[in-house]
Amino acid sequence: MKLRFSILALLFVFIVGMVSAHEEREVGDYALHFGWRSEPALAGLLNGPEVFISPKGADEEAGLPDDVEVSLQVEITFGSESKTIALRQAWQEPGHFIADLIPTLPGDYSFRVFGTIGTAAIDETFTSTDGKFSSVEPSTDIMFPAAGATDVAALLARLDALEARIAKLEGK
Repeated sequence: MKLRFSILALLFVFIVGMVSAHEEREVGDYALHFGWRSEPALAGLLNGPEVFISPKGADEEAGLPDDVEVSLQVEITFGSESKTIALRQAWQEPGHFIADLIPTLPGDYSFRVFGTIGTAAIDETFTSTDGKFSSVEPSTDIMFPAAGATDVAALLARLDALEARIAKLEGK
């Protein structure tokens, strides 16, 4: 009995952890669950945004009916930079849409999902600063061996400092 309870408790914690890594929103007749494909998101590693779409009130696992056409893009913003990419349906997973992305810097990312689901126009913005899904973390914590492992953010900071020193020496 104790073993069953322990297994159920662990399963509950695991499922709640998975659900909390995505932000849920109702848009028109649909429920959207948005987040990173892999949590936590780590700088320099293949990842990308994903969205699960289901009819409002239906189980997320049910997906979408085959006759609902989906055409979505995602505009990704980090600082002052933006990039737009198309979301594509995950193979044999109706209602699950993904895009590939390698987030190169740690920090907060915003995602504007726009397009259509059936006849419904979609234009929703999700951001990691809200805490519903993770900000991108440095990958150096999991790199091994440490020798030769380089943090891109640290290199960029060093380059900025060197450029400032050069500008100062040149009298600019």
